Amino acid sequence: MKDQAYKLFRSANREHLHFLWEKAKNNELDGLGDEDRCLAEAMLLHEDEFFNVFEFADVLLDREFDPDTDVNPFLHITIHTAVENQLAAKDPIEVFQFYNAMRKKKCSHHDTIHLIGAIFVPLMFDTMKHQKPFDNDRYVSMLKK
Repeated sequence: MKDQAYKLFRSANREHLHFLWEKAKNNELDGLGDEDRCLAEAMLLHEDEFFNVFEFADVLLDREFDPDTDVNPFLHITIHTAVENQLAAKDPIEVFQFYNAMRKKKCSHHDTIHLIGAIFVPLMFDTMKHQKPFDNDRYVSMLKK
């Protein structure tokens, strides 16, 4: 039952992401909600890497991505969007400070978002794996370093 629920969720999510991809590639972002717009924009930023997956997301509903050998494009843009949202909200403020420090060092916006994501993801997965609260203090500490 749990596996079937997951497959239904994944299918609905990928259908929605395919819908967002169609909107993004046709430059039809007006009318999308903030979160959907951010996801669509992240898809456009990653178009060169993940075009085929986005283009055929509605056909690849059952495709599993092996975390040891594959990058999951859907998870990638979700994390990208989460970091963009943190940056826009300046919450935590250390994300904004880290971002500005990296930009002063001539790191691109996109690469800086990925660096923040590389700090964020292990903490997020630890939270999910062990079903415990997100360690914001550790996140802030790592951003400060």
